[in-house]
Amino acid sequence: MMTTIFIGLCGSLGAVARHLVGKWIKAHCSRYSFPWATFLINVSGCFALGLALGSAGAESLASALAHSHPFTTGFLGGFTTFSTFTVEWLELWQTKNRLAAMLYLLFSGTIGLLACWTGYKMM
Repeated sequence: MMTTIFIGLCGSLGAVARHLVGKWIKAHCSRYSFPWATFLINVSGCFALGLALGSAGAESLASALAHSHPFTTGFLGGFTTFSTFTVEWLELWQTKNRLAAMLYLLFSGTIGLLACWTGYKMM
């Protein structure tokens, strides 16, 4: 039960961090129609996940996840957001900003995976 509560607290901290980092990024990138805040938050979260998994020193990724779940499931789960990504992608598509929508889709997946792999390999 205490682990569940701790994961919830970490998730709350991740959500607050996402809100604050998102506000800061939007304040500095407001002239662009590309959803930089969500993109950068998700990519940095992927990198942090890779670092966490790589530093766990476990024999398998499943074992590494099991030992780092307050940070990975809690904080990073609250910090990153797939649902906001999908809404922002749909908004770009519906406003006929098709190139930005396709680049957002391509870069989010590709760079997110590369960031996770890089973080993992660094450890």
